[in-house]
Amino acid sequence: MSTPAETFSDPPEWAAAMEPGHWYRISGDVPDLNLTPTAVGTRYLEDSDPARDPVLNPPLSLKERARRLIGRDWIAPWSGRVGFSSITEAWNGAVYASRFGLSGSMIVFGGGHNDYFGSDVHAFDIATREWRRLTTGFVSGRPDEYGQGAIYPDAVYPDNSPLPPHTYDYIQYDAVGNDFILLKGQAELGPHVRAVAIPHLFNLDTHTWRHGPRHESAILNSGGFTTWDAKRRLLWGHSGDDGGGNAFVGYSPDGKNPDGTFGSWREFHPSKLPGEANHNAMQMHPEADSILVSLHCSDSLGVIDPSNPGDAITPVKSVGPKPAIQEYAALEHAAGSGSLIYYSAADGAGVHAIDWDGEAHWHAISAATSLDPIADAAVRSSHKINKLHTFGRFRIAHFADVDIALLVRHVDSPVYAMRLQK
Repeated sequence: MSTPAETFSDPPEWAAAMEPGHWYRISGDVPDLNLTPTAVGTRYLEDSDPARDPVLNPPLSLKERARRLIGRDWIAPWSGRVGFSSITEAWNGAVYASRFGLSGSMIVFGGGHNDYFGSDVHAFDIATREWRRLTTGFVSGRPDEYGQGAIYPDAVYPDNSPLPPHTYDYIQYDAVGNDFILLKGQAELGPHVRAVAIPHLFNLDTHTWRHGPRHESAILNSGGFTTWDAKRRLLWGHSGDDGGGNAFVGYSPDGKNPDGTFGSWREFHPSKLPGEANHNAMQMHPEADSILVSLHCSDSLGVIDPSNPGDAITPVKSVGPKPAIQEYAALEHAAGSGSLIYYSAADGAGVHAIDWDGEAHWHAISAATSLDPIADAAVRSSHKINKLHTFGRFRIAHFADVDIALLVRHVDSPVYAMRLQK
């Protein structure tokens, strides 16, 4: 029986012109593939910055009016120390939502620490190649309702949107529910954040947030990573080390609880990577019914058995031209080939496939002559960037006859795409 994630018969029209293994700019003012420039106002993620909407954020001082007149960033009460560019640069990921838009969309949300306090949600439509803001987030607060000292025990603002953490790789997508799922929450932002194990779900049909119950034991702090297990309908997550991170957990989004929360926590096991948990990645391999984990501290892969999640991570032997495993990397599943796909910004244009039969067989699938999206985006951005961060901003869109890798870099750079096979 087909699931909603498997219903696409055709990729976006522009995919037919792609040569496999090559990166292309698919949005912005000068896209590749002979594409027309994206429509003005939708070309870049920063075009949908709520702070740049004078209705939402009128200038309240002569100084702010002057800033805007000379082209500086517009300052809003929710801007934080850095502002909107932090939605990508402040340790944040994204998800590919297959059921939002004709060919799916990349969904972006995040902030964290003292960098950005906005809870706005944004989408890049793969077919139209346009960015748009789905929600404005909590934009009606006074300055003292954001950041240090503004405490929200349930990790939600007055409009029910979550305080935005650094999302790292704590976010995934459930195609059945059409939900963006964030495993952790923040009760306070600012220089001294308060993380709480409260999951949040954004429904892409209704554009509304709901949240799950708080886990009383799990500490899900900085640097964690997750994967979605469609068979068991569980979001598996491993905490980072920072702030006492201590858990490998499972959360199901299904069901409404008497207290108004949604879903339930299932598995809870001690940290499997004490002292080595920050900034790894993991991915469910549905054909093998196993979770593979990229472990940058040991430059290796490991496997977790979801049928026996309390067991230790088992080392995996790698065969073939394996790149050095990096922190902040992405590990995704390409349904068309059945391979896992590893990508790190440290490798520039390089993308690698992993065929797993108990051993990990590595091979490069990117062309040596491909555009380097990391270097290209870096020279185009006018913001301070975290060049090595990938997290979930690299995702795989699966269609009937092709898998397409998608990469979101900075708020003022194009979105990049690569066709993975003929």
